[in-house]
Amino acid sequence: MSFAFTHEQQPAINSLARLIRLVAFAGTGKRPMTISTYVQKGGTAKTTNCVNLAIYLGFMGLKVLIIDNDPQSDATEMLGYYPDLTPEELEDLGIPADRGVDGSLGNVLGIRGLFAPKSLDEIIKKPFGEYGPHLIPSEEQLEELEIGINASQNHDYRYATLISKGLKGEFPGVDLRSYDVIIFDNAPTASLMTRNSLVACDLIVCPIRMDKFSSRALARLGDRLRASHEEYGRTPAVAAIPTMFIKNRPRAMEHLAKLEDVFPGCVTESKLYMSEDYSKALELGLPILTWKGASDNSAGAMRSVYSEILDRLIALS
Repeated sequence: MSFAFTHEQQPAINSLARLIRLVAFAGTGKRPMTISTYVQKGGTAKTTNCVNLAIYLGFMGLKVLIIDNDPQSDATEMLGYYPDLTPEELEDLGIPADRGVDGSLGNVLGIRGLFAPKSLDEIIKKPFGEYGPHLIPSEEQLEELEIGINASQNHDYRYATLISKGLKGEFPGVDLRSYDVIIFDNAPTASLMTRNSLVACDLIVCPIRMDKFSSRALARLGDRLRASHEEYGRTPAVAAIPTMFIKNRPRAMEHLAKLEDVFPGCVTESKLYMSEDYSKALELGLPILTWKGASDNSAGAMRSVYSEILDRLIALS
């Protein structure tokens, strides 16, 4: 027996099929899937994409953990926390005490001599409540994690070990079994901390501006991935997102073509367009996907891009 669907019915059928895949992904034994947002260049909307991707995946029903792996703490601040303020300063400014930060990934890893060991429950932040994305925040002291990791054995695998054992409930004070997706937000540097996140991840999300400098940064990432395959015997998948894209601009189209040459099949079909919404949302202290004033040119484009990212995660699982 065969069934034929009309053109009008096809979108609903596609949505149902995608829902079935999403449910299957949420129940896979490979959870959590790990994403690393990274490109070795600043100003490409890396943190913006990390935070908003986490929010989008949360809207899709997935339990998400963001790990701020950057001592500059941009993701932490974007989600409404103040890593630079002491409890006394928070009180003087009338800011709730729970908006302060008292711990980071360094404490969870338990790098003795540099970080006091703390459980995940002691440092976790829940900016949207229990069912929204959770956050392991960053603070200035996190930059010392580079030193601690470098002095440890198997220093490239500290994050991978944390995730692997946390998934089984075997890492002291860290239980990651409830999460479907973990997202690392990295500094735009080739640090040991960043390398740890790349070794641990299933998918690297690379927001790329359409200029020659960002294209060069992505080419360097290509070299890094080839070296990673030789050294570790595995290569994470890549999703390159064209950002700050201006339609019908010849130079932008040239850079897009170069991007597709460097990473064939890895560039998202949807793009993030140049929009004033990003600066407006930043002034309001809101991620784009939580701001009701966001236009289809910004929030709508994000949803299209992140839908592609979700489909890639489903395929990888």
